[in-house]
Amino acid sequence: MSWAKWLDAVFPYIEPLTAEQKKTQNDLLEKDIEAIRSAKFMDDGGQALTQAQYVAAAEIERVRVSESKATTYLAVLAALVPLVITIQGATWDNKIGPAPEAFKLAILAVATLYVAAAGYHAFKTLQVSGFQRVGESEVTDAWQSSEPLPRLTRSTLLASRRSRNAVNAKITRIKVTHQHLLRAFGAFILLLLLDPIFYASGFQNKSVRTSTSVEAEESQAIRSTVVPDVSNREPSLDENSSTNKSSNRRPSCSERSMLPSLEELDAEPDSSDPNLDCDDDGHCANQLNQESNVQTDD
Repeated sequence: MSWAKWLDAVFPYIEPLTAEQKKTQNDLLEKDIEAIRSAKFMDDGGQALTQAQYVAAAEIERVRVSESKATTYLAVLAALVPLVITIQGATWDNKIGPAPEAFKLAILAVATLYVAAAGYHAFKTLQVSGFQRVGESEVTDAWQSSEPLPRLTRSTLLASRRSRNAVNAKITRIKVTHQHLLRAFGAFILLLLLDPIFYASGFQNKSVRTSTSVEAEESQAIRSTVVPDVSNREPSLDENSSTNKSSNRRPSCSERSMLPSLEELDAEPDSSDPNLDCDDDGHCANQLNQESNVQTDD
């Protein structure tokens, strides 16, 4: 098996036609067109027209089925996009499963590639190009001629034959879309089976962060941003001005009433006070103040 077949088995693709194949295809088209134009439908024109319409209806049905499948596949792909985003976010944040992150990201990338390829071919299937049909002008021209039924039969067959390559391209693209969707489905199944397989084998991914640790880190970050550190903060100008104002404030009436008067300050100390140390000449000193002074000197 050549590398092209291996590549087609892993990632299906539409191989472009070679120059020789294109020439053969064009020669066959010209040959068929010449055969249709030279055909005689004089014996039974009605039966020939019916058969030509059957051929045209079959081609139209092929187009309708392929485009209907492409629309269905696009709806499936639209439903897979939120799943891919969810799995990617959970895998990137290391919040799920014991399987290694590298395996998950690799399989997710392959699945995303298959989904993208399927969407591309589905959109190309819906693209209208190269399809022909018998319209009003062909019917009018046929009935204005001397042989309306044979001419209408030729127009119907010519339109069907010229549209065959475009219809075949649509069918080919919808087949490739189907193959890509099958592989994308298999990749997602493998991605979902990774965690049970590694868990059953006893493998533990140490890089996985639990929801509790994540919440703790988030709460710590919020506290660090909301609660500032004021231990080493220098006082502001407003605080200094308020401190100066409080130190220069005059005492109130109640505070002045609690202060000793001048007469009390000038009064003689009471020698009976145990905290006073009086000598024979009547000089008294506060013993507590002396002890505190001695301790300070020490």
